[in-house]
Amino acid sequence: MVQNSNKSSILCFLLLIVFAAPELFAQPGGYAGSFSRMGFSPRGMAMGNALTAVESEGIYGYYNPALAAKPTESIQIDLSTAALRFDRQLHMISSHFRLPPSAGFSVSIINASVGNIDGRSQSGYHTEYLSTTELQLIGNFAIRFSEKVWGGVGLKYNFTNLHSEIPNSSSIGVDAGVRLQISNDLALAFTIKDLLSEQKLNTSDLYGAESAGLTDRYPIRFHSGLSYNLAENWLFGLDYEVRFQSEYVLLNVRDDNSTTKTSGTIREKQYSQSRFLRVGSRFNIHERITIRGGIQYFNYDDTYIFQPSAGFSLHLPYDRFSPSIDYAILREPSLLSTMHVFAIRLNI
Repeated sequence: MVQNSNKSSILCFLLLIVFAAPELFAQPGGYAGSFSRMGFSPRGMAMGNALTAVESEGIYGYYNPALAAKPTESIQIDLSTAALRFDRQLHMISSHFRLPPSAGFSVSIINASVGNIDGRSQSGYHTEYLSTTELQLIGNFAIRFSEKVWGGVGLKYNFTNLHSEIPNSSSIGVDAGVRLQISNDLALAFTIKDLLSEQKLNTSDLYGAESAGLTDRYPIRFHSGLSYNLAENWLFGLDYEVRFQSEYVLLNVRDDNSTTKTSGTIREKQYSQSRFLRVGSRFNIHERITIRGGIQYFNYDDTYIFQPSAGFSLHLPYDRFSPSIDYAILREPSLLSTMHVFAIRLNI
């Protein structure tokens, strides 16, 4: 009885903490492909994206390509969408296929767009409404080397359309991951993500030759994760990420040694790193109801940012397709607003 009371207290804390989060004003910077790092599906986002080692919530190669090796008797399909402010849209699709005898393949699509951007001339007059579109297509292939060791590789196609006068950007990225089943209840996992991914922008037609051929690389991310079954219906996930990123900044320079004392600006590439700690939990309170909670804690420019999340699943009483409705609520990484994520899960 005491054990059940402790479990309920912890889960209530995870679910309620989203409403008691302190208001933080520091905001993480925007690097190339930021839409693709917000998380995937309500199940993952509700658990604070701590799914690198978790396979019981579904097969999401987005978090670890090695998860695609999980044997299944059906084809898992997830259709997700997010409700965002400021005319933004985020959609996600995922599907998994078993490849007997010991392999699997998953494919995912993430689409983000912004509409009704008020275009203005240099004089401040309205010109037109603009929009942007970004897309990431992910294919993950994984093999079960044994019952306890899974490994996988993912290929990503990244596409960006920002403006009609800016050429579209496209690139290929690589992910790799491994999952180790240590015991019946404990699993460890490790991944490296977004190798080779980049965004190439040529804005010379708008801003002159100095802005031609700029390349913004996606941050390279190293993940380590843990999954532990505290009880038959209670799961705990823990992730730690180290992220290496670069960005171009404009610096004001002045030549005091010159007789004319000239001044101007130069573009310099700067490097930095960020660390993320993610904790998530899932509890099946009924055969038809699952609740989830999570926390993401990360640093940016020596400021520590706290991002809570929560959600649930309703498992509908239909044998055909075993449908589930998933929901998550969380603070956005920018902390500007709260986002709501909805999905339907089918097993065909």
